[in-house]
Amino acid sequence: MKKIFTSKIGGVPTHKPEKFPIHLEDEEYGFVMQIYCDKEKFPNIEGVLGWQIYQDVNEEDIPIIIEVPIGAELNSNNEGTPINRLKERIIYYEEGLEPDVLEIGLGIYSDEEEDRYFSSKIGGAIPEDYMSPDFEYIGRMYESIYDADDYGLNFGIEVLNLARNHKGEMELI
Repeated sequence: MKKIFTSKIGGVPTHKPEKFPIHLEDEEYGFVMQIYCDKEKFPNIEGVLGWQIYQDVNEEDIPIIIEVPIGAELNSNNEGTPINRLKERIIYYEEGLEPDVLEIGLGIYSDEEEDRYFSSKIGGAIPEDYMSPDFEYIGRMYESIYDADDYGLNFGIEVLNLARNHKGEMELI
């Protein structure tokens, strides 16, 4: 059987989490996206197949993140609750070079560099003091990751940061 490891937005998750998250009393959270943890992009992440991000299906609350362990069951029955507004879309990655620390200010970078440095990404540079030293920066996603009319995300904040806390657990901040 072919293994499927696709980072994507929309639809339902490719692998089942240990338990689908429940919002409020008995309503499942809607599936927003999944990011797979391959060793090339995440060499320091152990025992994790990927992360899945869920949100209230009405997109009224801040999203939550769930770690999916290596060995998780393939979601062959298409379980989970999609957010119907989000069209299913594969996340593609591009490699690029960045400065060690990003500076903030007008005119520091060209428009092209600014678009690249301050966009959705895994890894890369961030401005000094951008994140508490209590967290290890993993990446960030902007609501405008794709054309807002067709694929726009709605986190309730402009940018959603992926970080690990001192216990090694993923958090969205």
